[in-house]
Amino acid sequence: MSIDSPRAESSRDRAVPRGKQRLAGALIALLSAGFVAWTWYTALTRGYYYRKAALIFPAFLVIGVALLAIPGYREERVARGEDVSRLEGMGLITPRWWAVLALAMGAASANWFLLSRG
Repeated sequence: MSIDSPRAESSRDRAVPRGKQRLAGALIALLSAGFVAWTWYTALTRGYYYRKAALIFPAFLVIGVALLAIPGYREERVARGEDVSRLEGMGLITPRWWAVLALAMGAASANWFLLSRG
């Protein structure tokens, strides 16, 4: 005989409050935008740039803006009524967030391409 007790809520099951998510998104976007501007400044005025910075910061800029604009992947699934208790890692990521990640990689690649040609 099995006794079903309510499952205790773990930290994995709790969603990040939307306000905190937006604040983090704004911080990420602002810092990344500053570093993208710095990368272009050094490339145009001093003639060199850091390849890793040229790739990383545009991607984080896109992700920060997405955190401001759309709900997180976990919140998106919960809002649709999906059970996220058995999903882990990349299984949690929704098609919208896959598109954000693809856009981030595209922005990083485009930024690096433009810097390397300039």
